[in-house]
Amino acid sequence: MTDFVVTITDPAQLAGITWAREQFNASLPPPPPDTLDTMEGGMEAPMMPMPMVNAVPPIETDQEYVQHVMEQAAVSYADQQLRAQYQDAYETEVLTRSGGRHA
Repeated sequence: MTDFVVTITDPAQLAGITWAREQFNASLPPPPPDTLDTMEGGMEAPMMPMPMVNAVPPIETDQEYVQHVMEQAAVSYADQQLRAQYQDAYETEVLTRSGGRHA
């Protein structure tokens, strides 16, 4: 594990991070209700627990949002590296099988 430290002092950049976090949170679906208290036709139903849903909770702080963004970037970078390695291996195999010519 490696820790990275980011220092941002520009007020406009800080405001931009807050705005982006708020936009991210606004894009999340609302959390499911804890219970189902009405049945079809509006009849009262016994309070029944709702099934568990893997809802993404809102991000509360700008620091947590920057961490989230950097984690997503790291995943993307790893995926890009794997795709590039796969592409290189594929092209090497094609060149080998074709005697050095592109097929």
